[in-house]
Amino acid sequence: MQNSGDIRDEYIAQVVPGRSFADVGGLWGVINEKVSVAHKLGAISVTMIDVKALAGDLWRQFQERMSSLGITYYHCISKDICELQLEEIGQPFDVVHCSGVLYHHPNPMLVLKALNRITREHLILTSATAQEVVQNENGRYQIPSSGVIFIPALDDSERKVLKEYWERVVVRALGVTEKHTCRVEDFSAWWWLPTSAALRAMCTSVGFRILDSAVTWGNNALTLLLGV
Repeated sequence: MQNSGDIRDEYIAQVVPGRSFADVGGLWGVINEKVSVAHKLGAISVTMIDVKALAGDLWRQFQERMSSLGITYYHCISKDICELQLEEIGQPFDVVHCSGVLYHHPNPMLVLKALNRITREHLILTSATAQEVVQNENGRYQIPSSGVIFIPALDDSERKVLKEYWERVVVRALGVTEKHTCRVEDFSAWWWLPTSAALRAMCTSVGFRILDSAVTWGNNALTLLLGV
């Protein structure tokens, strides 16, 4: 079941009818994928792109979900979005959706550049964002509105403050709610948390235009409707 009142679905509904569509990194949790949403809303073709190996359980679950919804024609691409070349897809997708990926990738600017490369018209992007001030019984953590938290650099006292905050939002945020040794090939951990202002600037710096935006996830994420 798709979440009712999901701003991402509203943005998809605005721009996807009669367009090609790709969902980047939508396998996590499977039911959060937007391929079926775009299909229902009139996309002429739909594609899932994810770094997970095609032989894995998540792809199998995704395919079973598509079958249960009566969706028989769709494409699957198993690749890190930063390594996906335009020649491999033939031409950019008219509409691309990407949610919950940016802060899991060690190279977020390369992700945004890659998303710009494969998007012809619109990108719907969601990322977790940092609060400028977090204060609780464990202390105070503050960054400027232009700031981005590099999570592997958090010291124990900083992590203790952010841990208490984020445990109220999500059960587990690897690297934030628990210490984690990050490696560049590791996409399970949280790497970065930009403020909303920083995320907007990151998007415009690679060539996107901000058409609309909405604060989501209890003011802990930002969803952007972007134009190329």
